[in-house]
This record gives sequence, structure tokens and C-alpha cells, in this order.
Amino acid sequence: MTALSPVSSTSRTDNTAGDFLRVVSVLESGLPVELGTAAQPASYTVPLIFSRRVSPHERQHIEDPWTAASIAEECGGGPGLHLVVSDRRLLVEGTTLEQLRDGLARALNDMLQELGRELRRVGDERAAAAEVHVQDERRRTATVHAAVSAITFE
Repeated sequence: MTALSPVSSTSRTDNTAGDFLRVVSVLESGLPVELGTAAQPASYTVPLIFSRRVSPHERQHIEDPWTAASIAEECGGGPGLHLVVSDRRLLVEGTTLEQLRDGLARALNDMLQELGRELRRVGDERAAAAEVHVQDERRRTATVHAAVSAITFE
């Protein structure tokens, strides 16, 4: 395994992701001080920084054990992979910088992009349903108004 120096990753600069949640960098100061020494742990927690605050629904999905298990299966990680949201950080437990470099970072990005697309789809469906409701309510009030207007007391 090739040794890595704990260098922050760069963030994407294109705007194709819109407001999707994404990881922008590794929080170097949160890495174990033993990295690069003989006492380096086999796996550890790597803190990542999110692009924005995480919504409750996003948090629920990210922290679901199934999410970590499917990511670990996709990129060959071990069963110790665990994802924890802490404010604007993603704590990737049971991993290494090497695993992130070798596919885990891409798998995390893919999961967040898919989550963003799913949330956008659900939001669009809710907005469409709300618009149908508004149109139905307008028709109903117009019908009631027409019925009331047709009543005379002469």
C-alpha cells in the first residue's frame, strides 16, 4: 500500500450539482496524529467537510447502516465502515486516506449525488401536487362564487 500524506482534497468548481450536498475537503486537523508513523492505526476516522448543513432527511439516509454497507461493498471497503454526520462534517469511521483515494471518495460523492437527485425528484413531485391542489381550490372557489352570485333576493 502506498503511503499518503494527509493533504486536503480539492473541491469541484463546476455548478452542475446545484445545491446538492457534497464533500468539499478532508479536515486535516481531525486526522490521527499517528499517521505516517510506526504507530499508524490500520483504520481510523477521517473527517470530511460538507458544502452546507445537512437536512434531517439527508442525515437519516447518510447514517443508515445500509448506506455504509452498500458503499463498502461497492468500493471494497471493510465491514467497519460507518458514516456519522456531525454538524457540517461527515465522519467516515473505519477507513483510511488510501481507501478514500482508491474509490471510497468517489462512492461517497456518487451516493450524495443520487441522494440529491432523489430529494429533488420528491420535492418536484410535492410541488406538482401542491400546484394541482391550488388549481383545484381556485376552481372550487370560482364555482362557489358563481353559485352565490346567481342567488338574488328580489
